[in-house]
Amino acid sequence: MLVLAGSAGLTSCATSTSGQAVPDQGQATGATGRPSDEPSARPTSGNPQAGNSPMEETDPCALLDAAAKAKLDISGAGENRKIGVARGCRWRVRGAGESQIFDVGILDTAGITDIPATVRVEKLPNIGAHQAVQGKEQGGGPGGCTIILGVTGSSRVDLNVLAGNDTQKACDLVMELATLVEPKLP
Repeated sequence: MLVLAGSAGLTSCATSTSGQAVPDQGQATGATGRPSDEPSARPTSGNPQAGNSPMEETDPCALLDAAAKAKLDISGAGENRKIGVARGCRWRVRGAGESQIFDVGILDTAGITDIPATVRVEKLPNIGAHQAVQGKEQGGGPGGCTIILGVTGSSRVDLNVLAGNDTQKACDLVMELATLVEPKLP
């Protein structure tokens, strides 16, 4: 997953139309934009609201129930992991041709307005009751798409899907993921 509060690069979905995630027509340069498997420590400083996140006790893997996983063709439990500074969960769907990776990351100390300046943010219509944006950071590559949902001014959920090199498919899937996760958010 590409956590905007961390140092990982964001994938390339840059345009939105009526709430539909649409891939950027250009290809970003630099890092691969693929999710990092490397653990990161939680920040030791930052938002003064730290410790007050309404999602502080939420297991990110619990944000997708059995019905939601079935809609995304996900089977099995997700893998809890650190994704940048986020508490995350990853599901892998292995297909005959290409595999897909679904990542959900909870950031307890960074809100939707805390996205680094190096990330180009495209506002989306609200998803349910939550503010939503797509982000694209230099270094994002093809096949991935990210949506960020604001929870409070100091917390958010980052959602990312990788679908081989098919950015449009990733954007369609991350929009579906966002609509399935959003009702579980405070």
